[in-house]
Amino acid sequence: MKREFTLILDGAEYPVVAEGNTVTVNGRPFTVEVTPEGAVLVDGIAYSVALEEERATVEGRPYTMKVSGLRVTAAAPPPTPSAAAPVAASAGTVLAIMPGKITRVLVQVGQTVRAGDPVCVLEAMKMENELHAKQDGVVKAVHVRPGDDVEKDRVLIEIG
Repeated sequence: MKREFTLILDGAEYPVVAEGNTVTVNGRPFTVEVTPEGAVLVDGIAYSVALEEERATVEGRPYTMKVSGLRVTAAAPPPTPSAAAPVAASAGTVLAIMPGKITRVLVQVGQTVRAGDPVCVLEAMKMENELHAKQDGVVKAVHVRPGDDVEKDRVLIEIG
C-alpha cells in the first residue's frame, strides 16, 4: 500500500511517500523499520521516537507535527507467507479485535506466557490496544510483525 502525504514538522512542510519499509521524504528515500523493542531504525540506525497527537519526540527532542493530504493507493504488496494461508483459531489464539496495524510484538516462538500477559500491540483509530494471552502456555507461532496491517479476527499469535 502506498501512502502519500505532507508532514508539517515545526512549521516546515515535507512531501512524504511511504510504501512498505521505504519512506521517501523530499525525494530522498529511507529504509524504516520498527524493532520488537519499539526502536525505530532509519537506514539501520536506531532512534528513540514517541508520537502523541500533534507532537513527535525524537531522541528526547520535541517537535510539533501535523499530517495533511493523506492519500492511499491500493497497490497492495504481495501477502506475507503468514497472511497467505488462513490459520484456524483455537482456544489459545490471539485474534485482531478490529482492523489496524501491529505496532509491537512482545513475544517470540518458544516463550512461556501466562493468561493475561501482553503479547502484541494493535493500533486502531489512533489508539494502541494491548492484546493479551487467553491462557497459560508456550507461544507456538507468531503470524505478524510490527508494521503489518491486519483485518478483524486475523490470527496474530498461537499459544498452546
